[in-house]
Amino acid sequence: MLELADALIGTKLSAVRSWYLAVRDRYPSALVPDWRVGTAEDGAPRLTVQVIGEHAQEALHHFASAYPIALGGSGDLRPVVEFRPGRVVCVWRSNGVWVEMWHHDLPAVPAPSPALIPRRRLLPPSGRLPLGQRLTNIRRQYTNKEN
Repeated sequence: MLELADALIGTKLSAVRSWYLAVRDRYPSALVPDWRVGTAEDGAPRLTVQVIGEHAQEALHHFASAYPIALGGSGDLRPVVEFRPGRVVCVWRSNGVWVEMWHHDLPAVPAPSPALIPRRRLLPPSGRLPLGQRLTNIRRQYTNKEN
């Protein structure tokens, strides 16, 4: 049990150190604060953390593709990016511990083009609703007939 705790602590420290060395200059607001311990499908221990903050997606992709992680144990695997329903996960195995860093896979929302933004009619300085020219002409006709 003590060996498992040492492996978890060592793997977490290594992952945190690697993360911040990889992203501190390019994505300083991408953070990994809330680590959770669990068990993977194969029975091995697993560390999981959600990447939060601005540019979390870009930071995770940069980390997975560009930053080397020292792997020395048998069965260790390099980081790979997996796309799961609603999540993008960077997963690797180090010292017999699975590590998963993930963020929500949110669709990019395109900015509306100016042509699609409806125009608003501003109220005149008096605060009354503007009347169209046609309605004003009809009013004049009826008021002139009564007099």
